[in-house]
Amino acid sequence: MQRIGPFLFAVLAILSAFFLVWSLPPFQTADEPAHIYRANMITHGYWVAARVQTDGRIAAGGPSDLAIIEAYFPFHHVPFKPDEKANLEDFVKSFTARWDGRVFNVAAENTAPYPPFFYLPQAAAIAVGKAIDLPVVQTLYLARAANALTCIVVGFFALLLAGRAHLPLFAVLLLPMSVSLYASMSQDGLVITVTALGIAFLARALSEGRPLRSAEVWASAVCFALVGMTKQPYALLCLMPLAVPAERAAVKRLAVAASLAAAVGWAVWMALAVQTPLIRQDAPTDAMGQLRFLLDNPLAVLTIAVKTFQVWGNEYYQQFVGILGWVDTRLPKPYYSAAYLILLLSFLPLLFGRRLADWYSGAPARASAVTASVVLATGALLFGALYLVWTPVGQLWVDGVQGRYFLPLAALLPLAFAGGRQQPASGWAGVLERGLTWTVWLFPIVSLLVVQRTVILRYYLD
Repeated sequence: MQRIGPFLFAVLAILSAFFLVWSLPPFQTADEPAHIYRANMITHGYWVAARVQTDGRIAAGGPSDLAIIEAYFPFHHVPFKPDEKANLEDFVKSFTARWDGRVFNVAAENTAPYPPFFYLPQAAAIAVGKAIDLPVVQTLYLARAANALTCIVVGFFALLLAGRAHLPLFAVLLLPMSVSLYASMSQDGLVITVTALGIAFLARALSEGRPLRSAEVWASAVCFALVGMTKQPYALLCLMPLAVPAERAAVKRLAVAASLAAAVGWAVWMALAVQTPLIRQDAPTDAMGQLRFLLDNPLAVLTIAVKTFQVWGNEYYQQFVGILGWVDTRLPKPYYSAAYLILLLSFLPLLFGRRLADWYSGAPARASAVTASVVLATGALLFGALYLVWTPVGQLWVDGVQGRYFLPLAALLPLAFAGGRQQPASGWAGVLERGLTWTVWLFPIVSLLVVQRTVILRYYLD
């Protein structure tokens, strides 16, 4: 049955993602203008962003086309206002913006430090759009489609290789939040699917009860290095190959060290050469001042952790599954409970036929321990980083964390359950396993219908 999953994923992901590619109004996914700026810099030869003079200050960014702003402006009234619709007049005005060669330096502090790799599909589509003189909006749709197709191809191969881990990976990769990122200008869709591919190389060996081959070690290390370069806390994902024994331990140590060096090296380079402080319009931030506050009040960390989940916990709960648009378009409340139930059910077939001893001995125990450690440590670093750079000094909760940041971490979790001896389920257990598998496989049809209804009502119908 494992062979069915990747092909079902491809079909369902194409239907779901390409609906969003064309139905979400232009620039109506989170930070989409900043992401198109980053992809567009590549078409101007800026594979790595720079510090540029713009608006009377030095900011992280690079060259961009003025036409992007002209295409975005008609829709600027829509984000964060659930009652605002994208009307025909907005589309008519936006479609008049064309690539005419007018270039200026743009500040894009939140996306400028990102590496170019996960923007290549979008940049290629923008280059095509410019070459054939498409309007900016049609180029945006083309770039979304290129990103979606690339994410789906990577996700397909991740599921094809994932062994026992395929079902929970399938569920994570088809969450509405994941699919909406595939259908956007964001790099986050490829961050999720490339993480899943890295885990698939490890899970395949663990499922087959054998050590990693050197090619699998290096393939997973490359995946995690690319992901680790996107956000500094994700650098810890480079440790994941340590979760599975390898034929050549020295090769594995070298691969982990190389991937970690690439991720950390990129972060240091960006900090020294590109990054400028993030500017928050509604409240001043000061990373060094925040650090001094923590050093003077170390016991405040526990209070901050508890208060953060009191303030934002429900948002994380919904954002992880999917709040679309500029995190302003919520799905029906019952859907979130159903989606979490499906995620839970996707892990159950991994437990069938398992021996209790497998949970606390040998390779399965190591995989579980390393996975849990990396997930918890990376999550803590995500909160810590945004407390320093995006939270007002002394505030007792963390601002800026989005539920989508945890999707790559969710893609790690199946590895914790993929090892150990597992006997084929038979009798009622076999029927139950097949029933659970098909329930998980078919649930994205429900997701597709729910998302379509939500998007149409949010953006088009009064």
